[in-house]
Amino acid sequence: GTIIHNALEELYTPYLNQYLALHHIEAMEAKIDEVILKHFKEIYKEGEITKGKNLLAFEVAKRNVYNFLQIEKKDIEEGQAIKVLLLEASLSCEIEVKSLPFPIKIAGKVDRIEERDETIRIIDYKTGKVLGNSLKINDFTDLTSDIKNEKIIQLLCYALMFENHELKQNREVSAGIISFKNMKSGFLPFGLGKGKDTELAISTEILEDFKAELEMLIVEIFNPEMPFKEKV
Repeated sequence: GTIIHNALEELYTPYLNQYLALHHIEAMEAKIDEVILKHFKEIYKEGEITKGKNLLAFEVAKRNVYNFLQIEKKDIEEGQAIKVLLLEASLSCEIEVKSLPFPIKIAGKVDRIEERDETIRIIDYKTGKVLGNSLKINDFTDLTSDIKNEKIIQLLCYALMFENHELKQNREVSAGIISFKNMKSGFLPFGLGKGKDTELAISTEILEDFKAELEMLIVEIFNPEMPFKEKV
């Protein structure tokens, strides 16, 4: 997973803040082997890559990056305007909780933030399998008490941290996952609501409702009377 993340960051960095064209993707394709090998050696040091598990890991990383670029290429061919704004972006914000005498800082690193057809997408890469339905909720009831919602909480924290970023510029924001084991599904967005009424754009109202849930969780974390229990 680390190799894939690092390779994509290196491949896309030369094309930040410009609309992606097919020849950009083709230039990246030509460098896949070289870049994957470089990052493979950094992670596995001078590990053997011509046989065994290392060879399999090397080939899987190459295939994942190649498949990712094919989806990007298809989107460009269909006329989508894609501009990558940030890669591995460090974001943070402070939350004022009324019952606590100090602000709470939350921080995280986002794999990719892009402009796509004049809207903003906050994207997290997952090397495991993620299904789109797992990122949809009807409301915020019990959001933070159920471990299955951890990916939704992560995405909404990213959106909350990005809310006052200079790049937002009053544009619509969605946040989602690209799953390398479910690549054909492409971008899997967070959604709130039922059926056709699902809202994919993360509005100020959605963030306020999420923030209220997050504050309750923070208060619970700081409550010495409540023991920490691993949720499975």
